[in-house]
Amino acid sequence: MSPMEVRSPVEVEKQRGSPLWQIASAALFLLAATGILYVHLFLVPVDLRLGQVVPYNIISPQDGVYTDTTELAKLTPSGTPTIIDPQEGDAAVAEMHRFFDSLRRAQIEAGNVGEVVQELASQYGVDEEAVSLLLTYGEQELKQVETFAAQVISTNMKAVIDAEKLAAYKETIHKGSTLTLPEQVGFAFLRVNLKPAARPQLVQEYIERLVSRPIKKGEIILGEGGVVDQVVLDKLAAVRDGFVRQKQYQFAGLLLLLAALMLIWFFHLFYFKPSIFYHPVLWGQITLIFLVAMVLALVLGRVPFRYVFYMVPLAIAAAVIIFVTVYDAILALYFGIGLTLILSLSLNFNSNLTAYMLLSAVYPVVFLSRKSEPRHLVSFGFNLGVFNVAMVLMVILVSVETFSWFALSYAFVAGVAAAIIALGVTPFLEMLSTQLTPGKLQLLLNPENPLLKRLLEEAPGTYFHSLIMANMAEEGCNEIGANGLLAKVGAMYHDIGKLKRPGFFAENIGDEAHNPHRNLPPESSYNIILQHVVEGVELGRKYGLPPEVLAFIPEHHGTGVMKYFFETAKKREGLEEGFEITEQDYRYPGPNPQSKETGVVMLADTCEAMIRARESFTEEEVRDTVRQVVRDKLEQGYLDSSGLTAGDLNRIVDSFTQVLVNLHHSRLKYPGDEKQAEGEVEVAQ
Repeated sequence: MSPMEVRSPVEVEKQRGSPLWQIASAALFLLAATGILYVHLFLVPVDLRLGQVVPYNIISPQDGVYTDTTELAKLTPSGTPTIIDPQEGDAAVAEMHRFFDSLRRAQIEAGNVGEVVQELASQYGVDEEAVSLLLTYGEQELKQVETFAAQVISTNMKAVIDAEKLAAYKETIHKGSTLTLPEQVGFAFLRVNLKPAARPQLVQEYIERLVSRPIKKGEIILGEGGVVDQVVLDKLAAVRDGFVRQKQYQFAGLLLLLAALMLIWFFHLFYFKPSIFYHPVLWGQITLIFLVAMVLALVLGRVPFRYVFYMVPLAIAAAVIIFVTVYDAILALYFGIGLTLILSLSLNFNSNLTAYMLLSAVYPVVFLSRKSEPRHLVSFGFNLGVFNVAMVLMVILVSVETFSWFALSYAFVAGVAAAIIALGVTPFLEMLSTQLTPGKLQLLLNPENPLLKRLLEEAPGTYFHSLIMANMAEEGCNEIGANGLLAKVGAMYHDIGKLKRPGFFAENIGDEAHNPHRNLPPESSYNIILQHVVEGVELGRKYGLPPEVLAFIPEHHGTGVMKYFFETAKKREGLEEGFEITEQDYRYPGPNPQSKETGVVMLADTCEAMIRARESFTEEEVRDTVRQVVRDKLEQGYLDSSGLTAGDLNRIVDSFTQVLVNLHHSRLKYPGDEKQAEGEVEVAQ
């Protein structure tokens, strides 16, 4: 590589070849993401808790039967499945009816009343006084007592009656004068109703009949925004196997989605962002950010506390902000959308919550860029928080959910926290990244930077010339949508090569009488001026300037001709026989500007020098001079590769005019008439 050649990290990586490490990295990323999803779905499944609010519909994946443990607890308060035999209740009622049939036969036969009473009381266990009284009743009265006695038996036999409780009933019959006649009769026929342990089949049948409930495939177990109760947990337990199969299908679908997204990201980087594609460190950073954001979002989405799921966009937005400010806006958009889809499907979020997450992910792409400075992120975080609140209100209104200040608070905190996280992480990424971020550019503009300090101390004229140019370039680039901060930094460092011989450049010559070029042949002056470009690139490399900034050093001159020295040499050519020169002998090596930013700096450099040399102070004179410089550069083809359009150039003319109109600095001139102004510009540059 020649000293003048400035190569980007992309070109360096391409020269090393394109091994398969990119594909291997993509495969490792897929493997890691797959592992995270596997842990989320299978190893640490979401366990719903009583009272938890679920932000999605839970639908039964299959038919099934669940045990209503709430009803079971009512039958057995202790929670132990003590079983009541329903046949005992039926038998008790049947025996009571036989007792009344015997009463009716005794009335018809009209035998000895005392003997009949004793016989019936002994046979059926009914109190003798009650039997005597019943024998005096007519048919209608007997039927009423019989009906009410059957109700007493049925009601009491639904509860557990063991031997102890049965004895209590019998004691009540003998003691209680407060019992009604139907109660006296009914209590007499009560019996122990517990199932014998030797009849497990009968126990199971009773459980199924009494506390089992059917559930159908496709039935909504719990609706969106519902609260988990015991019945929901019972239903989930009954169809657990179906949910396992459903998760297996869900896992397979998520793998396909991950693979599709990986292909999109892979080819986007390959075709449009080779600076990332060919850089293993950047690959590692990007995949790590995505995976960390994915884990954080899954954790937030699984927190059982109410409304915490509204904080899931925190992780997505933080990752997108980092991608936008450090790497690439389009890549950030792809990652934001992809991460939203994966999380939405993994957490079973409905369309309303998905829209909320998606809009929160897109918002940073719209309002931030790689030119955004760190100080802007603080206010942006507040704006994102307010935007999230508006989106949660949308979710509440559309889904007719209950309004909650907690939901709005979580959404606002998610926006602010996302910006804070990005603000804290970005500096560390910038240190490891070769990407030229706003933070790195700001550091290069620090007056305490060693190169800028040297420039101010050893070549003050060049420093202030660069300072004026930096303001012009920044304003011009901002007007046309280019990177004004990069242009400003490039302008500050474009002439650092003059540090080796600062006294040979006009802006650093204090007295025209001490101008060293007066006594030098033009070819020597040409070589000295030319060397400031070569030496500038070497010095920039020594101080670690990034390639994007180094490019300003050769490109701000392009392949321009040093016309003053060329014309001087031409005059000598006419005086010396056999001495021939061409423009090529006095041309900068280039290349011409390869970006809008270096093109703007080329124009700013020449315009600033021309205004000083020609002492054009009125606004119209300044505008005419700037327009002439732009026209000359355009006609000579120096801007052909810069990407600047005619509209861009018109806006640059207006911008430069506004900046220069108040600059009335005179410039030292070489001997000669006013027509040599362009030569003076060459020396100044």
